[in-house]
Amino acid sequence: MKVQSLQETLSNLVGDHVRPATESDTVAGVQPQLVVEPGTAEEVAKVLAFANREGLKVLVRGGGSQLNTGLPPAAGDVLLSTARLNTVVEHAPHDMTVTVEAGLKLIDLQAHLARTRQWLALDPVLDPNATTGGIISTNISGARRLRYGGVRDQIIGIHVVLPDGTIAKGGGKVVKNVAGYDLPKLFTGALGTLGVIVAATFRLYPLRAASRTVVLTAPTAAPLCDLAVRVIASTLEPTTLDVMSTQAVGCVMAARFETEPESADEQAATLTSIAVGLGDMKTLQGEAEEQFWRQVTSDFPLVSDAENALIIKASILPTNVASWLENLEHAAKEANLITHWRAHAGHGLVFARLSGEETALARAVDELRRAATAGQGSLVVLDAPVALARKVDVWGPIPAFEVMRRLKVRFDPNYTLNPGRFVGGI
Repeated sequence: MKVQSLQETLSNLVGDHVRPATESDTVAGVQPQLVVEPGTAEEVAKVLAFANREGLKVLVRGGGSQLNTGLPPAAGDVLLSTARLNTVVEHAPHDMTVTVEAGLKLIDLQAHLARTRQWLALDPVLDPNATTGGIISTNISGARRLRYGGVRDQIIGIHVVLPDGTIAKGGGKVVKNVAGYDLPKLFTGALGTLGVIVAATFRLYPLRAASRTVVLTAPTAAPLCDLAVRVIASTLEPTTLDVMSTQAVGCVMAARFETEPESADEQAATLTSIAVGLGDMKTLQGEAEEQFWRQVTSDFPLVSDAENALIIKASILPTNVASWLENLEHAAKEANLITHWRAHAGHGLVFARLSGEETALARAVDELRRAATAGQGSLVVLDAPVALARKVDVWGPIPAFEVMRRLKVRFDPNYTLNPGRFVGGI
């Protein structure tokens, strides 16, 4: 179908919210013909039903902060943006729940919830433009997952549009279910390959009254990782327990306690007594504490298309973090790579940024994946320039691949949505 004819047809479905795509609309190397911005679930349904019927491939974009996650798409005719789906549908402070449209930015949602001293307990290190739908689709969470769990623990309901235009809901406040499927969990981490998320319902938590962060520095990571294991086995309840590399002082462990002031002080003091002799320590609060965590975020830069670099995520047992980091150090030294890493040591997620020669990066990914899987873990490439993403094994072996393939065929038999992005090119 010619671009002009396609634009006219889509304009009949969503009004004036269709435009030609530009270079800035490119998704992992694929530039679509048109960008369409539906304003309702019904408009999303019309667009998808038309595309599915005509054999068009649809790419989905929220805030555009995680477009390099997964494999580059196999094709893309239309870019469907959720930018106009950006409202708080319902906030029930007494029930501690909120329902929001998928295009609402997380930063704006948190600002809204803060008015009632509540928050959505997700803190991924992302661009401020990251949307709730994008966070669900990529299943990205942050350091406070130690205390609150990840996306699957926070989401209780979802509202999706399937590729054939069917509008379905699952979980809380159900109107229509797709029989036999837990839609909130199924769509979490699916990279928009099963349907378009248009709204979601989350459980909320109260904002904590006080916060203290104990910062401990040491020459190497091993004693800090061992301490982290001791902390999670104790009665202490940190919301964050990170071990990080630094350029100047070796390694740092940061344990954050967010609770009532007296309890925060007591827990920080207890950790300080446990860690005596391991290195230099200080306890932060107030602006100094907030500045510390802002610096932690800024010290872990994202990857640009102009450099040979990538970001990996290793999911391993907390007891294996120290040994995996030793493998990382060895791989980097052997391949002459520059590394920077941050380990959520309390729950075993390690994010590492590697830069260097392309072939060396690919070898390092394979070596580090073997080290992770040897300890019952896994490793994926979270972010990489398009050219590099085509040369490395982004996903690694997926034991449940056949199940995932059948789900794709069940929900999207024509491979209309985000084709090729997920594991095995589904």
